[in-house]
Amino acid sequence: MKPEDLPDSRVFAEFNPERKEDAGTSLPDLCGQLLTRQEDAWPKLKSGYEAVAASHVRTLDCGDFSVLLQFNPQRIVSSSARVDPASISKRPCFLCPASLPEEQQGILYRRTFLILCNPFPIFSQHFTINDLNHRPQSLEAHLDLLPLLARDFAPSLSLFYNGPQCGASAPDHLHFQACPAGSLPIESQVNDGRPLLPVMKNRSATVSRVENLGRAVLMIESPDADALNGAIRKLLAVMRSVVGTGTEPMLNLHAAFKDGKWRILIFPRKKNRPDLYELEGPDRVLISPGSAEMGGLLVAPVERDFQRLTPDLIRHIYREVSVDSARLEEWSRQLSRMAD
Repeated sequence: MKPEDLPDSRVFAEFNPERKEDAGTSLPDLCGQLLTRQEDAWPKLKSGYEAVAASHVRTLDCGDFSVLLQFNPQRIVSSSARVDPASISKRPCFLCPASLPEEQQGILYRRTFLILCNPFPIFSQHFTINDLNHRPQSLEAHLDLLPLLARDFAPSLSLFYNGPQCGASAPDHLHFQACPAGSLPIESQVNDGRPLLPVMKNRSATVSRVENLGRAVLMIESPDADALNGAIRKLLAVMRSVVGTGTEPMLNLHAAFKDGKWRILIFPRKKNRPDLYELEGPDRVLISPGSAEMGGLLVAPVERDFQRLTPDLIRHIYREVSVDSARLEEWSRQLSRMAD
């Protein structure tokens, strides 16, 4: 779809900093205005945010790290979504502009994406950034957009991405998501003095392993977008070569821009959903890890799961869906040989 083909009723505002009239516009401010307007005009969205406000939250100390648990029944739609190719092929794409609810409006972003309010939020502000056209979820094919998005949403919003095989409920349609900066426990935990093991330097970009978080976490920092993307491309190439597949490596990603520097957190995955998710009957735990969960905010749509999750279960889920330390060591060795 071309941007000019979007109906006027669908576009709340346009954001393109390359246009002179948008040069001083704040994207977070526009997003806030969009959310206010949509809550007034769209009952489903209003009820979604009422559910977030009423959701129960508790902190769970897991030893070297802590997580937040959120009981949010409305998220059953996303958590229980079938994401196998056969199921996806049978349903209309709910992220395509033609399939959006009549009340839904968005911000046309850089003439290629539409920023929308997520009708099933888990944050006080929760947006999806959808490609205008129907194309598969792929980070590497659109990597140049990542630093632009992170910078444009800063400082009050940060960005996250779910790979097509780990957390994306619409793996057939390219999209990112945004939430308030600081919403995920890991954002502060990577700065709390825990060990950071240097892996590689790509010009001004540094790649480090963040230790003692119960799951595999790689951090990439740089003040330069080209160096940042170069480091990410090298990491993806190593992950792909070791796994031995031509498809996108399994990962979740969190991106932020602060004080003139990007920080990317990458969660390498080996599995989409834990075995507990696939069980039948009362033993089933309906936790489907995406970027939010890997960042330390675990959303339970079933109250029984919210009440019975323990530090041991959290650590078990993270171990099961994350790559193990041996694989992380192998990637680190390969990356160290690719340093500039």
